[in-house]
Amino acid sequence: MFTGLVEITGALIQKSNTKEGCEFLIEAILEENDLKIGDSISINGACHTVTELQNGGKRFGFYSSYKTLELTNLGDLQPGDLVNLERAMKANQRFGGHIVQGHIDGVGEILSRDVRDNGKVEVFFVRCPDELTKYVVMKGSISIDGISLTVVSIESSKIELVLIPETLKKTNAQNWNIGRRVNVEVDLIARHLEKLIVK
Repeated sequence: MFTGLVEITGALIQKSNTKEGCEFLIEAILEENDLKIGDSISINGACHTVTELQNGGKRFGFYSSYKTLELTNLGDLQPGDLVNLERAMKANQRFGGHIVQGHIDGVGEILSRDVRDNGKVEVFFVRCPDELTKYVVMKGSISIDGISLTVVSIESSKIELVLIPETLKKTNAQNWNIGRRVNVEVDLIARHLEKLIVK
């Protein structure tokens, strides 16, 4: 399980297609790096298993199946692209963000990006897949590329998000240009409530 508080961005070093998916190699300098083969790590919000370590853990590999590539934006990645990274949370750490499983529900699209308040914030409008909008509410939580964000407003399938400079600096949101595809995970609690209420 994750919190949506991105630790750092990593750079895609290598991408190799396989018969049933794709192997990726990421370079990143994690603080207090305790990464081990078999560990869970969120890549742009999608939970993966570390399959390889290089350069004392400064590079790690993971595998995405064809199904994961279909459901996420990972297939869009090219060498040099930045990805958001978060290791699975520890039981004794502060719980920032919100409950993020790392199970991507769909792929959205950046519709617009606007700097406001003398550069203190940037406002993004994101198109959310139609089938997911029922789980999205104003002031509720949503994970976009693994970043825990608050929904400022929602109209039809268009979601408004406000990001502060610190978030932009620490995540790949700095590269969210119009037309970019982003991974979306809706609030898990909303899904559970639907299961309990709808008969």
